[in-house]
Amino acid sequence: MKKFIQNKPLLYGSIIIVVIALSWLIFAHDNIDNNVIAKVERTNFIQEVIAEGEIVAQEYETINIPDIMKNNELEIWYLKITDLVSEGKKVKKGDFIAKLDPTDVESRLKTVSDNIEEFSNNLQTAKLDSAIELSQKRDAIINAKDNLEESKITVEQSQYESKATQRQAQISLKKANLDLKTAERNYSKEIQKHKSKVVRLEKRLEHETNIKNQLEELKSKLYVTSPSEGMVVYGKGWRGRKIKVDDEVGRWQPVIATIPNLNTLESQAVVKEIDISKVQLNQEVNLTIDAFPKEVFKGKITKIANIGQAISGTRMNGFTILINIENTNKKILPGMTTYNKIIVSDTDSALVVPREAVFGNDSIKYVYKKNLNNIKKVNVIISGENETHMRVIDGLKEGDKVLLEEPEV
Repeated sequence: MKKFIQNKPLLYGSIIIVVIALSWLIFAHDNIDNNVIAKVERTNFIQEVIAEGEIVAQEYETINIPDIMKNNELEIWYLKITDLVSEGKKVKKGDFIAKLDPTDVESRLKTVSDNIEEFSNNLQTAKLDSAIELSQKRDAIINAKDNLEESKITVEQSQYESKATQRQAQISLKKANLDLKTAERNYSKEIQKHKSKVVRLEKRLEHETNIKNQLEELKSKLYVTSPSEGMVVYGKGWRGRKIKVDDEVGRWQPVIATIPNLNTLESQAVVKEIDISKVQLNQEVNLTIDAFPKEVFKGKITKIANIGQAISGTRMNGFTILINIENTNKKILPGMTTYNKIIVSDTDSALVVPREAVFGNDSIKYVYKKNLNNIKKVNVIISGENETHMRVIDGLKEGDKVLLEEPEV
């Protein structure tokens, strides 16, 4: 009994500590900042897919590099843009659009001009050599003919000589005949040889002269003008970046600018591959345009790409869609940035919670439900979401309170 009395203060102290701790926990839960608590509500719920994009024209006229630059034989693959009209400027047919650097063209022209001079000299030399060598071959034929005539006379005169002399005269005649045929054959071969050489040089000279003419034509077209009247929109280079001064254009990237038909403007957007199954033709879209931040435009999906492409800066693919914008009195222009909300579903009465209240991953999602004296982790099933809320179909009921932040452990 004495020992119990001695331990009594310790027992009372322990009980007091437990009571204080429980009271603190209850007080702490009851005093969670209301800013991190949200109620589960039943309301109209619009499920949306978000896709960023820009205004593009479906009909436009392109302003390209000079067509002649596409000729491989010119060996001009790319040219730098040294000057460029301001984007958005209205131009008339023949107005300035861009100026291309002539340095590579002039360098190539010098090389070709040097080739022309070389081939021209070689051609003249070949013709001169041909004349000299053919003259020598003709002289050889004349000599062979003279020898043949002499051999014939010798044969005629040898009929009164001995058999041996006659035989020798016949041999000389046969040899003279063969020498003439050989000389004539050599002359014919020499003609073909020189003719082939001259023709080859003439063709190379003609080819280089043709290249020079095309290069001079290209040089005259490095000042690029507008083919029609309209507003200038810069073309796009690698990775969709707009052309600018000091960029290079060439046969694999020929577009410098476009003249869009402003009556065919649509929003071109990219939908992530995880959302594309929710997107269909003719779905309604609410658009905002950075140039008119306070106005919401209406539109409908008119086209969905069949093949996805990599989205720059991410590890996922995206599918391009086109959205027709309903008539508006605003001056919408190509290149304006759009923020597109594709309406996937519209539910009159849905149980929703703020997005911040839902935690977890693609397979398991949960919330922290606040009861009177405790906080409980509750698994939930989500069916659809938009920018601000998620629709809950299991795990919560209307009026439940959930935390917007994960509680400290």
